[in-house]
Amino acid sequence: MLNKLIVSYDTERFDFAGAVRAATGVPDLAEWHRFHTPEGEEQPGFGNQASEMHHKLYAIETVSALYGEFVRTHVTELVGESVRYQHIPNWRIQLPGRHGVGSYHRDRSGGHNPCEITFWVPLTDITAANSLWVESSEGAEDFRGHPMRYGHMLVFDSANLMHGNQRNVSERTRLSFDFRVIPESLYHDGVATPHHTGIDGPIRWRPSHPDGAA
Repeated sequence: MLNKLIVSYDTERFDFAGAVRAATGVPDLAEWHRFHTPEGEEQPGFGNQASEMHHKLYAIETVSALYGEFVRTHVTELVGESVRYQHIPNWRIQLPGRHGVGSYHRDRSGGHNPCEITFWVPLTDITAANSLWVESSEGAEDFRGHPMRYGHMLVFDSANLMHGNQRNVSERTRLSFDFRVIPESLYHDGVATPHHTGIDGPIRWRPSHPDGAA
């Protein structure tokens, strides 16, 4: 099973950040906090994944179209076969001074299946201060952040590797989305995860290609 890998993608073809900037009017996504005031105090654990800020992101149709094409092309090429993928990605916002998703956890504890592969896609340049922290192998608990430039993403085994956030001590917001796929050769109804997205109910597993099983 894959542990974790940082890979790049073409931001001219898949300019997720540009689509978000155009839709929200925020010229620098790392300055998101200057345009959108957080709602109340930070909630413990997984935080508020259905805030007004999240609603703005889930409603961007251009990102939804890019996301589908991204999975059908780049992601299936990386996996090496067609996949089933969650119908919408999960949006994450880590504001300065906050955790984003703070509770360290393994996704299998929440009912996720180990067949899943997780793709974590930051839309801003990130440092260890506002990154996702992941252990190197199951049970190691040697957490480290993964600084990345826009155009890179972390592919990792979130079902089995403990991961979470530390408090963002930088002055930059980290905006990201993540999603899960299951290789078509491993998919059947019994592996479908009854997991909820942040705002849109249970995951619906879409085939990456029209000739995939319904």
